[in-house]
Amino acid sequence: MSDYIARVSLNYDYAGERLEELGAFWNDYLAALKEKHYVEMILYRFTFATFTVDRDIAASAHSTVKPSKDDETVCIKTKEDFRMFLLSTWEKSIGKASDIADILISDYSNDEDEISKTVRSIYNNYYGVLEYDRLVCEMSAMMPLLSEAEAKDIIRQQNYLFALDPGCGFTSLICSFGDFLHRIRVYNDEEYENRTLYGEILVGSETGNGYESQDDIIEKLDSIVDDNTYDILGFDISYFLEGRKMDELRRFIRRLDRYQDDFIFAFRIPFLEKRAFDEVAGILSDLMLLKTIQIPPLHDSVLAEQIWNMLTDKKFTPDTKILSTALDRIHQEKTDGRFYGFKTAEKIGYEIILTKVRDVIDKERTGIETSHLTIETGDIAKLARDTGLKATGYEALKELIGMEEIAGRIRDIVAQVKVAMVNEKLDRPCIHMRFTGAPGTGKTTVARIIGQIMREEGILRKGGFFEYTGRDLVAEYVGQTAVKTARICRDSYGSVLFVDEAYALYQNEYQGNDFGREALTTLISEMENHRDDMLVVMAGYTDEMDTLMKANPGLRSRMPYVLEFKSYSKQQLFEIFMLMVRKHFTYHDDLEDEAKAYFTGLSDEYIASKEFANARFVRNLYERTWSKAALRASLAGTTDITLTKEDFIAARCDREFSEKLEQHKVVGF
Repeated sequence: MSDYIARVSLNYDYAGERLEELGAFWNDYLAALKEKHYVEMILYRFTFATFTVDRDIAASAHSTVKPSKDDETVCIKTKEDFRMFLLSTWEKSIGKASDIADILISDYSNDEDEISKTVRSIYNNYYGVLEYDRLVCEMSAMMPLLSEAEAKDIIRQQNYLFALDPGCGFTSLICSFGDFLHRIRVYNDEEYENRTLYGEILVGSETGNGYESQDDIIEKLDSIVDDNTYDILGFDISYFLEGRKMDELRRFIRRLDRYQDDFIFAFRIPFLEKRAFDEVAGILSDLMLLKTIQIPPLHDSVLAEQIWNMLTDKKFTPDTKILSTALDRIHQEKTDGRFYGFKTAEKIGYEIILTKVRDVIDKERTGIETSHLTIETGDIAKLARDTGLKATGYEALKELIGMEEIAGRIRDIVAQVKVAMVNEKLDRPCIHMRFTGAPGTGKTTVARIIGQIMREEGILRKGGFFEYTGRDLVAEYVGQTAVKTARICRDSYGSVLFVDEAYALYQNEYQGNDFGREALTTLISEMENHRDDMLVVMAGYTDEMDTLMKANPGLRSRMPYVLEFKSYSKQQLFEIFMLMVRKHFTYHDDLEDEAKAYFTGLSDEYIASKEFANARFVRNLYERTWSKAALRASLAGTTDITLTKEDFIAARCDREFSEKLEQHKVVGF
């Protein structure tokens, strides 16, 4: 009787809420398991743990251990026995059954045969790719039966379609799966020693920049077909999704058919909405035996797990509080609409290490002793965003210039929601909002502060802030936009999702596709399903936002609160500029006079125009001013920066600022 090895994978939301525990609850779980059976924990992480059970001891324990009053010892004879034991023990000692996403169980030999060794390695080292783990579990169970029937050759006829986004590990999975196929000996014994290579090919319209044309691919296959050196070949076929080249995809798959006896094929496309995925899978399955593996965009808890493992593998000892900085960096990377999964997380891990090392050097240079390998939040503070928020959200709101009316409106909204939360007779109002007004009028800043206020008032769990433009919600291929929008919303649960220039989603309908409508439909669904756990703020010009609401009545009904941000007066623009200066620098008195004269001189026509960016314009001028001062200080060989009138004049004379003072002449008779 052999052992079993089990991989217990957690629901990512559950794991994400307990990141700072570092999976320490697994030890409590193991203690509860050991009360009944001889179970060992091989390894645990934030999102999963692996366990083995010795069935000989477990069976004998069943006959010798005296049951407690409330429970009976479970006899573990089958994989299902072990699964139910693991699940029931979790429910009794740790949490709910829904906390566990899956339990995978495979046969396991203490003699560490090749298959057991490979399964253990995959269970222990791959996370965020649960369907791949399931595939390995299924195939390891199938092989003894196929061997008994002398039908292992069927595995060579099965191909695979992986749906996962760039940077989520396709190359690693191909290498791992190729190694697995090699070790379970899907090819004949005489080919076993030779087939050790796993290839990956990026399909394109022509060869170049990493892509290979279909003709060149066929030529390459012809050149290697007799070498018997490749187990599996991976093809990125995303090329066929652009412009829906489905007929071309069919022709390509037909051309691959004559190599089916020589290679196993694994195809990759991005993670798509079900209908679009099924279309691609249908084309492939019409022409070959196909197994599909769908790997959703990586959850924050998985990315944080990778970063943490990188640090500990490099012998660093991180404080758990740095996870908040790591997550903040992940969110920063996501807000431009482009994120590359494990690759981006790996980059963040390297940033943390290099920032820590530089911090050690800086401290030791000034005689401050510090630990070389312990990483605390202060060591990597440079990586965190400076939100500028005060101790409370209301304090931060109070400091904003010209926001008295907005602040009063926010207080009213918060008071209404809080009353509804404690009164069972009242329906909790939908909290989604529309911000209307010109650029630079404080919409982004206020949205960030609202998140903090609603967290402090117990309305939102996290109060974080995620900023995107409407265009960021739209993806590259048909079927990808809904997935991308849903992922953005998922990241924002418990927080604020700020969508600037939201009307771009409606305008996209006039550009020959429905991607904008697809994003809006998904967003509206998420807004309704998570109306109590997410605040969506859409922002933009008043006229364009009105057009968007008319075009989609579903949005208007779900966004009952409208906050209008008025453009700043010349005096307020000046005050904002000086507030920035006083916060960060010393300055000469005549700088203030020069700045006031400049803002007073801006034309009313320009300030009222759509191209004027209000506080954003002020910030750009402020940053240009201290940039001039920094250059002057650098040339003088000093690090002391004091802003002067001359620095401001040099900044405002730059073209984008000086031309704003020009008066528009009227031509006529």
